[in-house]
Amino acid sequence: MAQTNPTENNPIGEFESRVPDSMHPALETAYKYRKSIALGVGAILVCTLAYVGWGAYSSRAEDKAQAALGDILLEKTGQDRITALEGLLASAPDSVKPALLLELAEASMTAEAFDKAAGYWDSLAGETDDDLKIVARMGRAKCLVLAGKPADAVTILTDLQGTVGEEYTVPVNRQLAVAAEAAGDKAQALAAYKVLAEKQVADKPFVDFKIAQLEAQ
Repeated sequence: MAQTNPTENNPIGEFESRVPDSMHPALETAYKYRKSIALGVGAILVCTLAYVGWGAYSSRAEDKAQAALGDILLEKTGQDRITALEGLLASAPDSVKPALLLELAEASMTAEAFDKAAGYWDSLAGETDDDLKIVARMGRAKCLVLAGKPADAVTILTDLQGTVGEEYTVPVNRQLAVAAEAAGDKAQALAAYKVLAEKQVADKPFVDFKIAQLEAQ
């Protein structure tokens, strides 16, 4: 009877017989931990698929929220618009929230709900940076003046005055002049008007008039 070769019909055994002895421990380790390795690879695949799936979901959620925002702006006005925007804000992805907060601030100002508008401007400032953050802080300051809280607006605007670039010098100082005068801070108002007088503003005659008026008081 012919002797049976133990590697016959055993691909792994045949492969091992052709590998140097120094490699066998590595093969043993791979075999021993084959289940853990397989689970590890599976976990990576699951995480990758989950990430890709979340990215697709996030994109769909963003598109859906933007479409809903467009519908609200086209179809609703007044308090109905505010209510609809607030409902959408509660479930919208973060990427859409700045646009919603901006629309809520503007809609609240139109409705003369100035305290509420100031809150939305403040939230918008917390969600953004750079130019939009400056605009949001100026929007909040304007609402505070309209809500009868000019001193709070002066605090915001004096802080902005020392940090914004040249392109914002005129709008910030114009608001500061109005807020400071409303708050009874004539010295601050006069200083702001004098900054405006040094710039090329369309209403320079009015600025000069306010400077003369405040200096005479």
